[in-house]
Amino acid sequence: MKFFKQFISGKNFCGNFKDICGKKESEYAPCVHKTKADQLFMQCCMQYIPNDCHILCKYEVEEVEARQLLLHSIKFGSCDLKYISTVLYCASQNQDNRECCEYLSLADEKLGVGKRCLRMCDPAGLRIGRIHRKDITCLYNWNVIMYCHQSGIPIE
Repeated sequence: MKFFKQFISGKNFCGNFKDICGKKESEYAPCVHKTKADQLFMQCCMQYIPNDCHILCKYEVEEVEARQLLLHSIKFGSCDLKYISTVLYCASQNQDNRECCEYLSLADEKLGVGKRCLRMCDPAGLRIGRIHRKDITCLYNWNVIMYCHQSGIPIE
């Protein structure tokens, strides 16, 4: 948070934001604006997942909204859980975002699932396959996963 306060106020800020966005130095602040990021996400989703899952194809980083979005799509059967790994692949834009997820405590021992959730931060490299009961904790942190995937989109 210190970085953001300095960035907004203009105090003690040196260098170019583009050099540090998406990195630890900026607390993984996304390089790509949400509107553009959502467009990229949706383009991938339109190619690889059913229309009923497209509701999940946006970088929802607000905690409550992200949970409601995910729960609604699963609860009402609009998106089968078997497509979650593909949604995550599209969100990641084929980037490994585990460092961000780890930085934001997605591998914290308090979650009780070890580093299991980090798979969702690198779905292309770590292959999620099926969603299991232990993954519920990870999905409960959907907003963190989405934030990290958005922050991992490289500047064009």
